[in-house]
Amino acid sequence: MTFEELKEYGQLFYRENYKLDRNLETKVFKINNIKSYQREPNDAGGTTDWTDNLILLYNLLHKLLGSKFSFQLNFKKRTMSIYFAIKKPVTVADLQKQLPLVDVVDIETDEVSSIATIDISKFTTNYGHATQLFEKDPYADLNLSDLNNLKDDPASATDKSEKTTTDDDSPNDDLSLNVETLDTNVDALAELKGLTGLEEAKQQITDMVAIAKMNQLRKDHGLKTPEGISNHMIFTGNPGTGKTTVAKLFATILYQNDIITANKLVLTDRSDLVGQYTGTTADRTKKVIQAALGGVLFIDEAYQLSHPDSPTDFGHEAIDQLIIGMENHREDLIVILAGYTDQMETFLNDNPGLRSRIPNRVHFEDYTTGELTQIILNMINKEQIVTLEHDSYFTEVVTNFINQNNPSGNARWARNIYQAMLQAQARRVAFQPHPTKKDLQTITNDDVDAALMATPTN
Repeated sequence: MTFEELKEYGQLFYRENYKLDRNLETKVFKINNIKSYQREPNDAGGTTDWTDNLILLYNLLHKLLGSKFSFQLNFKKRTMSIYFAIKKPVTVADLQKQLPLVDVVDIETDEVSSIATIDISKFTTNYGHATQLFEKDPYADLNLSDLNNLKDDPASATDKSEKTTTDDDSPNDDLSLNVETLDTNVDALAELKGLTGLEEAKQQITDMVAIAKMNQLRKDHGLKTPEGISNHMIFTGNPGTGKTTVAKLFATILYQNDIITANKLVLTDRSDLVGQYTGTTADRTKKVIQAALGGVLFIDEAYQLSHPDSPTDFGHEAIDQLIIGMENHREDLIVILAGYTDQMETFLNDNPGLRSRIPNRVHFEDYTTGELTQIILNMINKEQIVTLEHDSYFTEVVTNFINQNNPSGNARWARNIYQAMLQAQARRVAFQPHPTKKDLQTITNDDVDAALMATPTN
């Protein structure tokens, strides 16, 4: 196979290179009438030219299957089915040799016809390896049916002394995983219950912990546990509603109750999971999953993994690997997908495999006016750096400000107000000739007013 043929071959299996329809439904193509399938409508309002791809598939298979056959691609299940009449006995090995970058699962034959089932889920990784082989000689004609041996052949592989995007290490050089060690010295369950607001979310998290703890206790006593229980979760809500804070406390509670084995929370997003080059995304996602084993993996703004309107996006590869990881590591990994409510709903609609595997949904409501005011007071009381000149004045003016301006950002806005009060105090006190201890410790009413005037509401 030449490099040009490899690229045409790739178009058969790359979902990101085209969109046949918005639901990624099964599409059927009949090889014996190629010209009538030359152009297919796509989501961009144009057409996708399939002629070269179909001719290539015909050239690969017609000697084996005969001149008339058809195939189906199901991108939801990542499978391909090939239908052909009996010409001569065809084995899995025969067909596998002709389709080297995918996995031929089996061939079923009745009296008049046969159907071959193909798993295309590993195509992207294999395509990346094959592309690497052509980097050394773009004009080579390689027998990719022996791809595993070709990978190990120093004469055909890329010079390892040269740094390329397909080396084992380079696709992941920019991984910036935030692996947090959990603070196990706190009573995490008490801290969760003590958080301001979020009553529904706190109750759901507590219920999740209770179920997980019950199942752990059953195991400890040698009892049976319910099958198919998923601890994976989806957090939805606007910015600043405490999703990350609750995730940390949730992970800590699980560790303190021996439900997870590692006291770590891995915080990540699309930038760590999705690569820029063919064949790198699956490897990056696997490395992220590996880093989180034993603990909790928190993927922020998870809806960014899916760009259904972008025909060249690799995000679905990360989603496929996440699904595999959640299935293979039910006992030693908990995944939390977080993001804005509407975007997450669209994301789940586009990826039903995730929706079915993560039944636990926790919604984080926006904070009320009284809760935002209390959050600022909690910050002051917790840090014990300053005190307010008049608590009642602070509560009144902040409440009025929130009601009149409806600031966005939730707890982030509250944090900004607290910092703005400290800035206003510093501006007033820092350059006084002889500031007193009281000056250093007091936020005056004027400081509160200055902070509210200086802090954006969005």
